Amino acid sequence: MSKQKTAPRIPLYSERREPENKDNYIYGSEDASEKEKDSLAKAMSRYLADSGPANKKVSVRMLHTLSGVSKSAIYYYLLGVRRVTYETICAICIALRLHPMRQEHLFHKAHIMMPCAEPYPNKRDRIIKYYLDNCAFLDRCTVCACNDELIANDCDPLTKLTSETEDSK
Repeated sequence: MSKQKTAPRIPLYSERREPENKDNYIYGSEDASEKEKDSLAKAMSRYLADSGPANKKVSVRMLHTLSGVSKSAIYYYLLGVRRVTYETICAICIALRLHPMRQEHLFHKAHIMMPCAEPYPNKRDRIIKYYLDNCAFLDRCTVCACNDELIANDCDPLTKLTSETEDSK
């Protein structure tokens, strides 16, 4: 009998308690000066803290497993000492099943345009946008599934995490 390790599961938005306050949910505060001080590192830490099952913190190891982003890179992002890439922020948003409002905030703090912001998006951006739009609401929208679809459409994946690499763990 094989000991297949199943990937941890982040709850969908519908499975969580409804946020009481939009500003607290996205920015961590209602205070305008505090919202202005928010950074990518602070927002990522905050989102990790309440994205797990039963609002438990998602560990760096768990985020690595779900996103395919290296643990050391995640630590650097959380410390605010490394700039995040387009592919990485997409993978993190999908892995954490972030609500589109939280995704928009992370992209803004990273100074990166969200996919399909242009009038004529390419095939790769359309696929990524689908997964970003639906990851908080559909179980099937994972980084692994996104990467598999990107590869099937002759596009570069977000990370090395695919159904083949996931099965070999």
